Amino acid sequence: MKNFIFYDTETSAVKEIDFIQVIQFGSIQTNADFKVLNKLNELCAPLPWTLVTPKALAVNKKSEIFDSDTCHYELISKIYNTWNNWLNYGNGLFISYNGIRFDEEVIRRQFYWNLYDPYLTNTNGNSRLDLFLKMAVVLHFYKAVFPIPVVNNQTSLKLEHFAQTLDISTDDAHDALADCNFLVELMKKFKELLPNYYEETLNTTSKESLINRLKKEDIFFHCSYLARSKKTSAYPFYPILDEHSNANRIAVFNLSFDPKLYFDLSYQELEQLIQSTKDSPFRKLAVNKTLPIISLTTLIEDKIFPIDIDVYKIRAQIIRENVNFKNRVIDILQNIEYPSFENNHVEQQIYSNGFPSAIDKDRFSQFHDALTYDEKIKLVEKIEDSRYQKFAYRICAQLFPDKVNQKILIELNNLVKERFNETGPWPDSQKYLEEADKLLTKSENPEEKKLLNIAINSIKTRQ
Repeated sequence: MKNFIFYDTETSAVKEIDFIQVIQFGSIQTNADFKVLNKLNELCAPLPWTLVTPKALAVNKKSEIFDSDTCHYELISKIYNTWNNWLNYGNGLFISYNGIRFDEEVIRRQFYWNLYDPYLTNTNGNSRLDLFLKMAVVLHFYKAVFPIPVVNNQTSLKLEHFAQTLDISTDDAHDALADCNFLVELMKKFKELLPNYYEETLNTTSKESLINRLKKEDIFFHCSYLARSKKTSAYPFYPILDEHSNANRIAVFNLSFDPKLYFDLSYQELEQLIQSTKDSPFRKLAVNKTLPIISLTTLIEDKIFPIDIDVYKIRAQIIRENVNFKNRVIDILQNIEYPSFENNHVEQQIYSNGFPSAIDKDRFSQFHDALTYDEKIKLVEKIEDSRYQKFAYRICAQLFPDKVNQKILIELNNLVKERFNETGPWPDSQKYLEEADKLLTKSENPEEKKLLNIAINSIKTRQ
């Protein structure tokens, strides 16, 4: 992988992920030696129906968004087109920090709302890396050789604290581009100090490459960072998958348990254990995401020898040789039905109702290329999927507020009223106003108070 794309988002809120938006976006393209090739740093105005929480604004300090002439669609188009241009350099590795849980999910939704491919970062040879998850492994096994931040006598995995440890100024922390710079420097240090684990990480960023690695080796360690205690935990596991596995989830067996105790269980008993999250030797791992794991091979290369290695090797061999046990586990996992959630609002339907048709995708492209209101609105009316048609009308209203018809304006005005006055899965205006009042009472910082008041005013003017 030679094309690294680092990115970070600043958003209107940090919860209610289906209804928040990017307000600032930073991205840096480098080669494998971390030579900077390109940068992107853009912000946009909030959508009229998006609530910017006072706390979020107090943290990211992006009050200029309220005066921005760039609408949300223009920002997202700039991101998507820039990334596509960077991908001409080669397949991209998209690197974030805590991105799998947040930034990645946010940017997917922004692409979805704006008629772009939400899966750009992990399709067509591209892959993802959430460096935060790998830092849990580093903290657990490599804290003797890697500079782990200590804040108030406790370890910290915050990106800002890593930057301080690496002697990088953090005056502009919580700025999207600044956080990208921090991330580049952290990645450099990762490569410099932990070359073996770095190499393993780079070679397992896609689902396919990770599965191939899991098929070749018997013993891995999964690490978790416990935010409250600021500590890590780890367990050894054997991956249970067949030669043809291409599933997004696999079952693993915790080698801290004796597998022989589970070989004679009935199908129903095994199923119950696999479904359970308590006192079970089985875990289900999502192989289409970054996993905080490391192979025993890499640990040994780095002269790290976890206790009970010989026991784990024996147990792994026993599982490997019991084909019937493995097949039953695989079969159970394949037949698990995961609960579906009710998604009543179009913003929530990114993973439901299927993919857009090839015809609609073609119309999306034509829509992006169209320059005038009349050209765009004609294409909107031809879109078959109601989700995307609704988004397209919203885009037209952003680009041509003086030209959209009365019906669209009424619908969007009602949307604003709903999002700022009614209770739903979106940010609750009253709750955030109450939170802002508490923050104002506690704050002694004039700049922070100013930002809180700006956010409060932006909410009240829409109620």
